[in-house]
Amino acid sequence: MNGQAIPGFYWDAEKKKYFKIQSAAAARDQNLKYSAENIRKKERNERVQDAAKAKTTRARKERVTRQHGSLTQSCHDREIGFRRRSFYMQSLWPDACAYGMSEVPKKVVDKPSGPLIRLFDRDPVTKTLYVVHGDNSIKRRRINKTDGPPLPDTDPEDDYFGSIHLNPYSFEPWDELQRTASTVSSLTYLPSTGALAATTYGSDRPPVVYLSDPDRDGPYVGQQFTPKGCSAIWAAAARPNSFMLPPNATNSVAAAHAELLAVAASSSVLLFSRSPTGTWDSTTPMKSLTADVLTLDWISHSTVALGSRDGSIRLYDTRSGGSSHILTHHHPVSNIKRADDPTRIVVSGLHDSLHLYDIRSPGLSRGSHTNFSYADHHYKEEYFQSQYRGSQNHKKRRKMDQVSFKNWSQPVLTFSYSNVDDLELDIDVHRRLGLVAAAQDSESNTAIRVCNMWTGRTVKELTRQKPRGGTDMIARIRCLKFIDDDEDGDPSLWANWEGSIARFAW
Repeated sequence: MNGQAIPGFYWDAEKKKYFKIQSAAAARDQNLKYSAENIRKKERNERVQDAAKAKTTRARKERVTRQHGSLTQSCHDREIGFRRRSFYMQSLWPDACAYGMSEVPKKVVDKPSGPLIRLFDRDPVTKTLYVVHGDNSIKRRRINKTDGPPLPDTDPEDDYFGSIHLNPYSFEPWDELQRTASTVSSLTYLPSTGALAATTYGSDRPPVVYLSDPDRDGPYVGQQFTPKGCSAIWAAAARPNSFMLPPNATNSVAAAHAELLAVAASSSVLLFSRSPTGTWDSTTPMKSLTADVLTLDWISHSTVALGSRDGSIRLYDTRSGGSSHILTHHHPVSNIKRADDPTRIVVSGLHDSLHLYDIRSPGLSRGSHTNFSYADHHYKEEYFQSQYRGSQNHKKRRKMDQVSFKNWSQPVLTFSYSNVDDLELDIDVHRRLGLVAAAQDSESNTAIRVCNMWTGRTVKELTRQKPRGGTDMIARIRCLKFIDDDEDGDPSLWANWEGSIARFAW
């Protein structure tokens, strides 16, 4: 008698015995302890107690306990502006940083003769470059620091030497690592363990997550995961090494912590963890959401921000496994990046929407619809007129106005952005410089627009060249990254430019 369920009997944990369950007819007009009705009431009370206990445990895991200082002192800086950034840091510093950025792109690698380069990533230690040629070919090129001709001593802006590709990547061959069965949707390098993660959209073949060790294993050697009930994999993001461990972490040894990879698989989220021994483990912490998860990003050591097709923005906590709907974007979300603080995120979407949100202010800043004034709000009358032009669309604008009051979230800042219906245009944020770089669509003359993260003003516009050969095809910028060079400490903006990879350096 170990408490296993037996039909028709109830196990009493206190008495360590089985008791026969009395039916409703046998227990009529009698208050029997082990009647069917009393047992149902007891089981319902136990479920309520278990749910309350689980809620308390989850809140305890998500709460960060500060050992020194009161709550008022810890929140003084953020809530009431004590020791806030100066005007120079918020306004002049990003402008000065963007002023030194070159408008002439310097090619990192030459344009391949075959398919164009769609995605890329780089090992920050060895400087090895990983790219996606075409739709499904993953290749690698190592850096060569010894061979090759010396760099010229003339002005780097010179047109003659600007057309010659003298860089350490040009003297090594491409090594093919893998060919996937469908188009690659994301390429992520995990610097802690030296792993390379690639995901595919899927078509006639199911979408997969391909994980490999390029430096340890040879080409075409890796692990492949095929999620069940998944129609497409949209994005993936690895937890950065720059995030500090929480103060209540059980283990303070950095090498003992697992490396995490979050994957947006259709309407669910997959979490791949890798221990220092090299073994991978996959879980599905979130599934069967209301819409497809199109993008995600880590905003802290234990929190992931998710953007969906219906505009909803969620947070997932890896410590407790809980999630919550915090913000609502007014169009499908295409990219999410953390800003200068874990409470502030930069969100890009369709219909030229690029905003800075604060997760502490999820609703619109208004008292009621009747007392609402357009003067202090983002969704002004000009915004609705731009969405539905013409006097005949007054009813549509009014209906859209009412929807915004009920559902949409209030953005802190709005950046200039040109993207009507492209989900693959990338954005990136440099927190130290206070810059937000966003790729524009092909209809705009500007290829990349760089904005001030704290004021929203445009500080630099990088224009694209007209296509040669009489063709109207312009390669979209699917990958955009701020990369800090460890040698001299100067940052640079890398992008897949006209089928190759170029950088805009300072």
